[in-house]
Amino acid sequence: MSDTDIRVVTGPANYFSFPGAIERLADFYSAQQLQHALWIYGERALNAAQAFLPKDFSDPQATRVLFKAHCSESEVQRITRIAGDDRQVVIGIGGGAVLDTAKVVARKLGLPVVAIPTIAATCAAWTPLSVWYNDEGVALNYEIFNDANHLVLVEPKIILQAPKEYLLAGIGDTLAKWYEAVVLCPQPQSLPLTAQLGLNTALTIRDILLNESEAALQTQSEGQLSKPLINVIDAIIAGGGLVGGLGERYTRIAAAHSVHNGLTALPQTDVFLHGTKVAYGILVQSALLKQFDVVSQLIALYQRLDLPVSLAQLQVDIHDRQQVSRLIERTLKAGESIHLLPDQPNAESLAAALEYVEKQTN
Repeated sequence: MSDTDIRVVTGPANYFSFPGAIERLADFYSAQQLQHALWIYGERALNAAQAFLPKDFSDPQATRVLFKAHCSESEVQRITRIAGDDRQVVIGIGGGAVLDTAKVVARKLGLPVVAIPTIAATCAAWTPLSVWYNDEGVALNYEIFNDANHLVLVEPKIILQAPKEYLLAGIGDTLAKWYEAVVLCPQPQSLPLTAQLGLNTALTIRDILLNESEAALQTQSEGQLSKPLINVIDAIIAGGGLVGGLGERYTRIAAAHSVHNGLTALPQTDVFLHGTKVAYGILVQSALLKQFDVVSQLIALYQRLDLPVSLAQLQVDIHDRQQVSRLIERTLKAGESIHLLPDQPNAESLAAALEYVEKQTN
């Protein structure tokens, strides 16, 4: 395989995002198939989506499983055992962890997967990959599947009602698409056209998020389904997933996601969402690259949006050597995407970047 050989999986086979989108489920699956569905959902997700779900959800022949905590081996095994042998489709309802688990279970059972996101915190509904964790919530690795998700149904009225922090996390995670992709594509003209398209998509959604996130958050707080809010939702779920699907390894993850993974080694950061920690990771990556103007620009934006701009806001004391050492060690773990950065980051340069970011708001 040459350096430019990439596999392009642009997205799900079908994507619907508008009020009433969940009604399209019946266009793809018969009543008999839905009677033999495996529904996987989070408790809060079900409460949010219940009014929008078809009557098939309550069919006595369908199997309904409450998701526990993480996309982990034990959770996947538990749900697979419950599923039995007569399921015909797997339908996930919830956020990234639920949908990642549904995607794994569907592949293990050899079934199509339907994703119904109840928050816009990641592009998990779109992407044919899952992030594995252990039972304690520490990130382990990514698994990329050989087929696309079959159906994604986005009901923006559900996401409108979700807590603000989920949309914020989605904004942070999706902003990283540009800041990480541009590092991985220093000479885009030498790459396949699809990778260039992925990079251009990342730039487009970055501009949407920079320019429309404040309005989206404001109208969400007012209970209004505005054009900026719908744009931001689609930027997160569809745009974020499309970037990686077009460019594969050239437009996926770099240091920001490694910093997120490093933070998962500190239990006190478990209360913060994936994208919230990735947003902070963009600041650290930019400091590592000595892009200090980017750090300043993003800190100003984060402060307006209420995203973290320091370790202190993530309940990590930068003066606690033990905590910082664990963070650095996990971030720099062999195989982590931070090693795709130029100049090979090490413990010393990463510590300096963490300290630089911390000082910007002191």
